[in-house]
Formats: sequence, structure tokens, C-alpha cells
Amino acid sequence: MTNSKVLPADESRTAMTHRGDRVRVLGAGTPRLVVFVPAAFTPVCAGEVGELAALASRAEVLGVRILVVSCDAAATLAAWLRDADPTGGVTGVSDHWPHGELARLCDAFDEDAGVALRRTWAIRADGTRKLVASSAPGLPRDAAEHARGIEWAAGTPTESTDVSDLRVETR
Repeated sequence: MTNSKVLPADESRTAMTHRGDRVRVLGAGTPRLVVFVPAAFTPVCAGEVGELAALASRAEVLGVRILVVSCDAAATLAAWLRDADPTGGVTGVSDHWPHGELARLCDAFDEDAGVALRRTWAIRADGTRKLVASSAPGLPRDAAEHARGIEWAAGTPTESTDVSDLRVETR
């Protein structure tokens, strides 16, 4: 897991999902894993969403929502997630307008490229958050870090998380 300190709760922020509703991304509320991705319809991002979909049932049991945030429009995310996450366990969140606002608040925005950086924040019900995964451009994050982030968001021990049977094909 990325060595990161726990940050205090942010002011509440909501954003449009790929389903057309709004969801709380920052602030107190439902525990969640907020996964920033650079762009829909890219191989690395699709592979990561597949791994997150495989973790969705465990997240649901723990009451943790998995939010994949991109600067793409909500309609683009909806089209992408129909194929990238056939389970429906991942919620796409559009950070399209104001462009990259959520990513900027989470130190996850590449100003030069205009896209989100690969950073994952686990957020507990009280709104405290912790950076649990990150990777360089073009490289996927480790699914085990996401699994441990889900456990942290839920407030459960993380040592027993096993993701050894995650098998995801990258399109």
C-alpha cells in the first residue's frame, strides 16, 4: 500500500455519474474507493476497471462504493463502462466540468495533459481519506492495493485481503 498519512475530511463534493445521478465523492458519507483514471477507452484503464469489478462484491459486503473518476463526460463513461464493467459494480464519475476539479482537489491532475493521474484514495464514512495507490503514466496500479484500500475505507483489518484469484484481461 502506498505509504500515506490520513487526511482530515474534505468539504463535501458531489459529481455526475455515468448513470446520470450525482454521487458524493469527497466529504463524510458512504465509505468509498475513489480511483482516478486518465481516460476511458484506454487499455490500462480498462484493465484496472476489470480488476475493480472483480473487487466489487467484497466492497459491497463492506459497504464501500467504488468510484472511477475521469475527466471524460458522463456519456463517454457510460458507453465505456457498459463493456469495461459488465458487473455494474463500479460507478463512473465525470470530472469533466469544471474540468479536473475533483482531481485537482485530490492532487491527482496532470495540468499539462489535462487528465487525471493514476491515484486512488480510500475515504472512510467520517470523510477522512488516505492515498492507497498510485502509479506512473501508462502503468496500472496493483489490484492488491485497491483491495486493501477497500478494507481501510470500511475500517476493517487489511492483512488478510487476498486478491490472488483476480484474473483480468486487458482489452
